[in-house]
Amino acid sequence: MGNKNGYINFEVVVTPEDGKKSIFDPNAFPGISNLDLFTPPIDKNIEVAQKLQRNGIEIHHIGEFSISASCTKKKFESFFNTEVNKIQLPKDANIPDDYEMFAPDKSSPWKLPSEDSLDTLIDRAYVQHDPILFADERPLPPLWTDEFRLRVPVDVAQILRASSVHKRGYTGKGVKVVMADTGFYHHPYFKEQGYNFMAITAPDTLDHSSDSHGHGTGECANLFATAPGINFVGVKMGNPTLAIKTATELKPDIISNSWGYSVDGPLPEMPNWLKPLYMAVLSAVKRGITIVFSAGNGHYGFPGSMPEVISVGGVVVDSDLEYSATNYTSGFKSRWFPGRNVPDVSGLCGVRPRADYIVLPVQKGAVLEIADGWGAFSGTSAAAPMVAGVCALIKEAKPEYSSADIKNTLKFTARDIIKGVNAHNQEARPGPDLATGFGLVDAARAIENLI
Repeated sequence: MGNKNGYINFEVVVTPEDGKKSIFDPNAFPGISNLDLFTPPIDKNIEVAQKLQRNGIEIHHIGEFSISASCTKKKFESFFNTEVNKIQLPKDANIPDDYEMFAPDKSSPWKLPSEDSLDTLIDRAYVQHDPILFADERPLPPLWTDEFRLRVPVDVAQILRASSVHKRGYTGKGVKVVMADTGFYHHPYFKEQGYNFMAITAPDTLDHSSDSHGHGTGECANLFATAPGINFVGVKMGNPTLAIKTATELKPDIISNSWGYSVDGPLPEMPNWLKPLYMAVLSAVKRGITIVFSAGNGHYGFPGSMPEVISVGGVVVDSDLEYSATNYTSGFKSRWFPGRNVPDVSGLCGVRPRADYIVLPVQKGAVLEIADGWGAFSGTSAAAPMVAGVCALIKEAKPEYSSADIKNTLKFTARDIIKGVNAHNQEARPGPDLATGFGLVDAARAIENLI
């Protein structure tokens, strides 16, 4: 995805005008109701983008709150008079062993460039790091029948009680759902199912039809399992902030995201480099888009911890149809947003140590392929798109429903889970809890509540 091969993705925020506030002000608290207070004039964003481009910076997108740009590591270091190094990550954030982040060293000087007076026009510029994919896939032994697993679409649809809703004619027809992820290979499975499947690239990526990792291709199958009639658009992402902005411009009803950062908890407050992403998500919600994010697999997931999004945890259903919280998924109280409990609701997810719970289509040769264009993985990466699909069913039944209306419907019709412990040692009990939120999403109860 993002910062590979010596290239740096970053977001540039211009200085606020008189009467406006910087999103980096320690006393700034952006929200849906006051976004205009942080919005710079579009002509100023355009001016800065033009000057950056004249100075050898590649411009990918001029957004409402920030400019998406990239350049080589060497150019970034010389342009901002700094040094980019690998940074140390919090040990308690449950970061994958092979995950790396690079940013300007805090001991290194940082100076905004004086060329074209950019030092007076730019407020801040921050590297945008690759997100963590909340699938946590593991290799499988060759024998596929070695343990209980779910299939798409039938098992997922039945357990989330979406099958009966489909028979009543609610499949997500006319609802546009966008997913930002690693790519979207048009697998023969999607063609056979007759899904409305389209994919595009974000401005900083190439070849949306190729998914050498397999994450995006597999996870969108979970979305179609609960909402087979949606109009689906996949956005292959590099810089995740740019991917959210690209998805927003497609004017969808719902955006599904199976990724995030493990930061809301290990870090006492939101770091500045995440604020452009935060503003992009707020902007999308303000436009009436329902945003779904994975809560994480033992991570302290952000943007899933934002109160404005639907945060998705996990429930495991075994071969005896016993329902319980899973030791693989997150549940925590946000440090950044007082009163915010994560998750809101749950989808289906496996258990430790492997969580290879759902068999999903992938591109042949992809990282996640086990055999013949199929893999098996899970985590809240799988749970989030299932829930996004149920959001689409609700939106079809009630087109006038807001994101808050959809979230409340999911919460108060969910199946309560009263046993099991999640990855943060939160115990499931009667009523809402930090183990599974309000419980496992129930499509049938949600729709019956509306019609």
